[in-house]
Amino acid sequence: MSLGADLVPVHAARAARIRRLLRLFLVATYVAVLLTEPPTEHLAVCWVIVAAYLVWTLGIGFLGSGDLRTQRYLWVALVVDVAALTLLTLISDLSADQSWAPYLLINGFFVIPIIAAAQLNPWMCAAVVGPTILVQLVTSILIRNVGAEPWSYVLLRTVLLSAVGLGAVLLSHLQRSRVRTIADLLADRTALLSDLVTVEQREQRDLAESLHDGALQYVLGARLELDDVATGDAVATERADAALQEAARLLRSTTTALHPAVLDAAGLPAALTDLAETVRARGRLTVTLEVQGWPDGLHTKQDGLLLSTARELVTNVVKHAEAHELRISLRRNDDEVVMVVSDDGRGMGQVDLDGRLAQGHLGLASRRVRVAAAGGTLVVEPGSPTGTSVEVRLPV
Repeated sequence: MSLGADLVPVHAARAARIRRLLRLFLVATYVAVLLTEPPTEHLAVCWVIVAAYLVWTLGIGFLGSGDLRTQRYLWVALVVDVAALTLLTLISDLSADQSWAPYLLINGFFVIPIIAAAQLNPWMCAAVVGPTILVQLVTSILIRNVGAEPWSYVLLRTVLLSAVGLGAVLLSHLQRSRVRTIADLLADRTALLSDLVTVEQREQRDLAESLHDGALQYVLGARLELDDVATGDAVATERADAALQEAARLLRSTTTALHPAVLDAAGLPAALTDLAETVRARGRLTVTLEVQGWPDGLHTKQDGLLLSTARELVTNVVKHAEAHELRISLRRNDDEVVMVVSDDGRGMGQVDLDGRLAQGHLGLASRRVRVAAAGGTLVVEPGSPTGTSVEVRLPV
């Protein structure tokens, strides 16, 4: 199971502990009221109700509160909360002439919406808050003695409880939304890390194959010529020298591809200029480069990623696009860099980068993974009127 899938039960368990704490607070309030303002009638019954509610509160703590399968039944606990408070208030009202207990206990209804909000289910919360407000109003009317409590107090308390109830529903919705958002982010992070591992393994394998099939073969060829070189064979010496020169060229090319020196020396625009000149020198494409808002000598943490991404995109155009024109634009805003590589080729249609990555086609898909890991986006769109446009946005 993924981290994102585990997060919801974890938060449900934490919410259960909060509900249990609030119920214990209610129990403590009931005890305090019965001790300070004990009803003159049916006091023993009130204590039995409080004791039963305490046992109930402790008992539901042993349920699988973090198990999502039990969450749908927890509304029963909220009904018990309302019923216990209502019953306790009405029984204590039988001696209202000698005790303020019912008027103190009825304020406990304000805690019920908070308990409901901890359900992380706004619909369940609303289903509990509505009846709670109604029961509080009816109970207030029943315990009201003529001339004892003004009607304005009853109505004001109901309005305030309605406001608390509305806030509880909105809070429940907000908390559930946050939990789901965090779970989705964790799931995306897990998938992204998995993709990065796949990309890195493939790139390492490609590098090993490139060295083995390229420079290493020329080094081995030169080694085979050493015996003839030792005898003074001029032709063998020339072949060994040519092989070593080609091996050096391939190694230099590989090193430059991994980390071009011009990037450190002159910055990203100069490195992109070199890339454009290299493609232009092949004579197959007209290449234009446009740079905006990039001061000379500026270096950012995204330079290496932008250059490697540009190289991958340009390589795709050269190999697959059948294009005549290649356009590269680089623009730096206040807090982000935008690079667009477009062409007038045959286009790519609708590209499913995630699907290509899953199938092992790593080029463009791997770029998307690396850009996303750096907090950016890579978007592939059809060009106008033909070709393909790839926009890369990265924070700086």
